[in-house]
Amino acid sequence: MDLASLVMLVLGVGLMLVGARLYSVAVVSPSLAAGAACAVYLPLEPEVRFVVAVIVAGVGAVLCRMVEQAGVRAFGALLAAGATWSVLPLFVDPAPAWGPAAGAAVGLLLFPGAFRALLVPLTSLGGALLVANALGRPDQVLLIVAGAALGTLAQVGLRQKRESEGEE
Repeated sequence: MDLASLVMLVLGVGLMLVGARLYSVAVVSPSLAAGAACAVYLPLEPEVRFVVAVIVAGVGAVLCRMVEQAGVRAFGALLAAGATWSVLPLFVDPAPAWGPAAGAAVGLLLFPGAFRALLVPLTSLGGALLVANALGRPDQVLLIVAGAALGTLAQVGLRQKRESEGEE
């Protein structure tokens, strides 16, 4: 497993298990994922890809944090594009290349209103998508759904445990 995949895996597991608690990480995760994607997919030398990935992730994280609404919209777009990329081949063979872009546009427009209310399942889904990509299995819908479900259950369980400890 290369470094970029390892970063995607760690970020994905973190988002699945404690994404709602790490709200700031969820907000900047599109930039981290974009940086990791640059490190994996750019046709450059490995050292150059790593530098580009760090720059993309760093600049994107600062911008997303400074303009949180843009970060939330980007998270929604990334999440919807990833979900579309994973699910569309189940319904259309071959899947059109514009499918993820259409999913990203829908996520961009609709996601901000639902973000706070759905933070736990959405961070779990985003984490599951990153894990699937890190493992080289972005088309494995069952893996993504199972990861999202387990992540949601873990986050809800941790929240309930914290609340019960706080009440004592």
